[in-house]
Amino acid sequence: MTVVADSGPLIHLAIVGQLSLLRRYFHRLLIIPHVLDEIVTQGQGRPGDPELRQAIKDQWVSVEPVSDPTLVQRLLAPNMSETDAAVIAYALEKRAALILSDDMSVRELAEREGISIIGTVGILTRARLEGVIHELRTLLDQLVNEGFHLDPNGRVYQEALKRVGEMH
Repeated sequence: MTVVADSGPLIHLAIVGQLSLLRRYFHRLLIIPHVLDEIVTQGQGRPGDPELRQAIKDQWVSVEPVSDPTLVQRLLAPNMSETDAAVIAYALEKRAALILSDDMSVRELAEREGISIIGTVGILTRARLEGVIHELRTLLDQLVNEGFHLDPNGRVYQEALKRVGEMH
């Protein structure tokens, strides 16, 4: 299965020490140079930087550019960065089965283009359901404390906890 990743889940899973879940579930990820730049250059020394460098060195993450820049321009919408449009364009070029992203505009466009999408909460929920991690709430709370846009009183947070049996 071809899987293309946006920067969000790579950073967020690194924050909670769970980036290895991506290797476990997908074996190999593809990213574009913009994503690498966001995490390694702009985010130098922050969560995701050393983990992504190691993943590339270990060859389970590959970096390739979008080959058709006109596709990026066609996908670009007013509420979307060029990087987000490029992630979708690259996924379309590679006929990816799945995109990893937490960004709402990427999620909406991926769905319109017929590409499945999963984010950080979905990955962590899957890991909890499979017994790979032992508690979801702690990791979600850690993400919220680090500035992850997730409302503990909101639907996504509450449904994830309910799904894994951690609702009080």
